[in-house]
Amino acid sequence: MSESARRRIQIFCAWGGFWYMGVLLLGWALIAGFLPPHHPSASVSEIAAIYQGKVTHIRIGMVFLMIGAAMCTPFTAILAQYIARIEGKPGILTYSVVMGGVCNVVLTFYPAIFWLVAAYRPERSPDIIYMLNDWAWMQLIGGASIFWPLQLGMAIAALCDRSRDPVFPRWSGWAALWLFFMLLPDQLLFFFHSGPFAWSGLFGIWIPVGSFGGWFALTSVLMIRAMKRGVYPDANPEVIPG
Repeated sequence: MSESARRRIQIFCAWGGFWYMGVLLLGWALIAGFLPPHHPSASVSEIAAIYQGKVTHIRIGMVFLMIGAAMCTPFTAILAQYIARIEGKPGILTYSVVMGGVCNVVLTFYPAIFWLVAAYRPERSPDIIYMLNDWAWMQLIGGASIFWPLQLGMAIAALCDRSRDPVFPRWSGWAALWLFFMLLPDQLLFFFHSGPFAWSGLFGIWIPVGSFGGWFALTSVLMIRAMKRGVYPDANPEVIPG
């Protein structure tokens, strides 16, 4: 592969955080209309009516959501290369990032399948639609813990990097940790059907989705800026001695 082709691929992957979040929000929020979300306290008949009235929109939106899940793969690949550069060779943080990225693809992909199954036969029992809807929401929002190694791997690498021109400055490591802690309240959604901690509440969806998307945007911006400075993942960093 030529040098120019490799650089173009790397730049495309660095933009992956924006591709991922953009396609995800297009399908999930705009086309399917799942943002703002319906309330978990809604009745069986209310949830069934949503699927019966928006069958096509939900189906199309979930196809986009599955495509968006795939966009996390090139983003994870380039991030893992940068983490390996910081570690000197692929190490614990690199493999944690890779596994976290793979898990995040699953986290995004399978709720789309559950929503598609619910919309595939809208005439089926409302109780089954109700269960599939709960299943999808609880995995997509409440399953965020499976994504944490991706975010924490980047944060720790940023705080440990001793290169003269770091891709991820120390402040970005602290920012990633701050965004991580903003995700934690969404684990309470399993205990509430209404209020700020339910999956439709402030701490159940709005803050977690904002911090989740904010981390992808931050990480992509830092990698793109690094490439503009000529700092590519396959170049050896100049390390500060000591």
